[in-house]
Amino acid sequence: MRRFYRIGSAAALVAALGGCSFRTALDKMVAPDRQKELVAIGERFCTDPASIKSQLHPEIAVSVEAAAPALPRECPNGEATWQLASYNWKTNVTAGLKERQEEVVVVGSGKGKWTTVSLRFYAKNEAPLLITEWNVLGSATKPPALQFIEQYEAGAKALRIGSPIILLAIGGLVFWLVRRQRAKRAA
Repeated sequence: MRRFYRIGSAAALVAALGGCSFRTALDKMVAPDRQKELVAIGERFCTDPASIKSQLHPEIAVSVEAAAPALPRECPNGEATWQLASYNWKTNVTAGLKERQEEVVVVGSGKGKWTTVSLRFYAKNEAPLLITEWNVLGSATKPPALQFIEQYEAGAKALRIGSPIILLAIGGLVFWLVRRQRAKRAA
C-alpha cells in the first residue's frame, strides 16, 4: 500500500509540474475571450485612445484626451504583436456593496520598440468595468513584464526536467537503503 502512495504522489507531482507554463496559468485565470478583449483594449488605448472613450471612468477621460496625441509615439510603428503579460483581479463583497477590480498589463512589440500598457479597471455593484488608472510606456528594451515571463518559463522548464530526475534519484536511494537494510537483517 505504501508503494501505491509513493508512486501516486510522484505521478501527481510530475503531472502538476507538466502544466505549469505561464500561458497555462494565465489561461486558467482569465477566459480566452476576456484575454482577447483586454489585449484589444490595450492596443486601442495606445494606438487610438478616442475609440475607447466609453470605457474610461469620467474622472480620467480628460487626462486621456490630453495625452492622446502623444500616445501613438509610444506605440510600435506598423505591424505590432500584442499580448497579455500580467493579470490580477480582486473582488470585495460586503453588505449591499460589490466591488470588482482588474489590473492588466498588455505589451506590444514591433520593429525594435516595446510598449507597455498598464490599465486598472473598477466597477461597483452591477456597473460595467471602467478604466480608472492607466499608463503607457514605450521603450527600446524588453519590458520587465516580458522578462518575468521568460524567467518563469525557464524555471518551469528546469522543474519539468529536474523533478523526474530528482524523484528517480530519491526512489533509487530509498530502494537501495531498503535492500541494504533487508540484507543486514538476513545476515
